[in-house]
Amino acid sequence: MGSKGIVASSAALGILLQEGIGDTIRISLTPEPGGDRTLEVQVAQELLQTMGFRTFVPLVAACPGCGRTTSTTFQELARSIQDFIRDEMPGWKTQYPGVEALNVAVMGCIVNGPGESKHANIGISLPGTGEPPAAPVFVDGKKFRTLRGPYHRRRLQGAGDRLHRSARMAAQAPNRGGRRRALAAAE
Repeated sequence: MGSKGIVASSAALGILLQEGIGDTIRISLTPEPGGDRTLEVQVAQELLQTMGFRTFVPLVAACPGCGRTTSTTFQELARSIQDFIRDEMPGWKTQYPGVEALNVAVMGCIVNGPGESKHANIGISLPGTGEPPAAPVFVDGKKFRTLRGPYHRRRLQGAGDRLHRSARMAAQAPNRGGRRRALAAAE
């Protein structure tokens, strides 16, 4: 239970996969009491995606957190976006081929946030502790817009809604120019 099985399976299978050994993998985890076995499939998919063998869902990269990020804003937003993407994927896969290759970044401060956000298809760099209340949003490496003002729960929800809408619009537009136009239309 817990992370032990995930770590052990990933370490063992990662080495074999990197050496080109095997064409089928199985992750075996002890489920939580009353839980199901879907976590096994998610872990296997994340391992294959992280190693670059296959993509299943858009990757949501989030700031790991440090002394500059004393709020949980970026964590809540990253989880919300990841849950939203996972819920939408069954429909998106058939409607928007290639959507699983999108990358989304939700970062928590000015130090690494803009750089990580620029490397994503859609990224936001939220302000850290003591930083001005401004959050640049990037689309395909270019600054798309900056959200400004205090980050109350209602404002966070609005930013989350915009990013959800942006993810949906980005899924519909297969190329960079189309994605930027679709996101502009979503605003």
